[in-house]
Amino acid sequence: MSNDIKIKKRKNCPLCNAENSEISILMHDNWELVECSECSFVYMPEVPVYEMMKEEFAWEKNFSPSKDIKLSKKIRRSIKGLIKRNKLLFLLDKYIKEGQVLDIGCGSGVKFDDIPQKFIPFGIDISEKSAFEAKTNFEKRGGTAICAPATDVLKEYGKNKFKGAILRSYLEHEHHPFEVLDELKETLTSDGSIIIKVPNYASVNRSVRGKNWCGYRFPDHVNQFTPFTLTKMVKKAGYKIIKFNYLDKQITSDNMWMVAQPI
Repeated sequence: MSNDIKIKKRKNCPLCNAENSEISILMHDNWELVECSECSFVYMPEVPVYEMMKEEFAWEKNFSPSKDIKLSKKIRRSIKGLIKRNKLLFLLDKYIKEGQVLDIGCGSGVKFDDIPQKFIPFGIDISEKSAFEAKTNFEKRGGTAICAPATDVLKEYGKNKFKGAILRSYLEHEHHPFEVLDELKETLTSDGSIIIKVPNYASVNRSVRGKNWCGYRFPDHVNQFTPFTLTKMVKKAGYKIIKFNYLDKQITSDNMWMVAQPI
C-alpha cells in the first residue's frame, strides 16, 4: 500500500454493525479482507477514502479486459448474442414501469444507449470523468447525473421520485452499502423496484481460482457478497426479494442478479 493513499477505517461490520468482530482471511498488497464472526459478511476494514476512489481507483483507469481468453471483439459479440441476452434490459422491461430510473454507479451512462426511451435516466457516480459523460448522455433524455458519494445525495431527491434503480456492479464498491439501500428505498415509488448485480463470493470459480479470482479487485472491491449476506442486507434494509438468480444460469457464474421492492 502506497504511503500516498489515504485510507478510512471501517470499525463496524457493514452488515450487522458488530465492532471488532473481523477475522482476517486474505491479504493482497497490504490490503486486508476479513470475515465478520457475527454474520459472515466479507469486507475490507480499511478502504481508500472517497477522494481516492474518485481519482486513483476510478473504474475507467483500472479496468483491463481478462487475459485468460483472447478472442476478437467480433467473436465475443457473436458468442454473447448466442448464449446470453441483455440481462439488465430484460429485467428493466419486466420489473420496472416507464418513468425515472436512478442508476447508482452509472459510469459513463452508455448502458442507456440500448434501453427504451420510456425510461428517463438519472445517475450517480464517484468518478468525475464518468459522471460528466453520463450527465451529457442523460440530459439528452431528460435526466442528469451527479458526481458524489451516493450517501451524500440520495436524500436530496426526496420521496417517491423513481420507478426503479439500478445497482449493477456497484455495491461491492460502496463504503456504506446498507445505508445506501436504506436511503434509496425512500426515493422509490411504492411499486418501484431495484436491480442489483454483484460478484458472488460463494461462486465455484472463486473456490477453483483462489487468489486469481476475477471478483478480487483490490482496493476498490471493498465488499464481497454471498447469496446469504446479500439477501440478509437487502431484507434488513426493508425490501422484499422478487427474483434472485445467484447462479446467473451457469453453475460457474461469478455474478448474482437480484430484483427487490420496498416493503
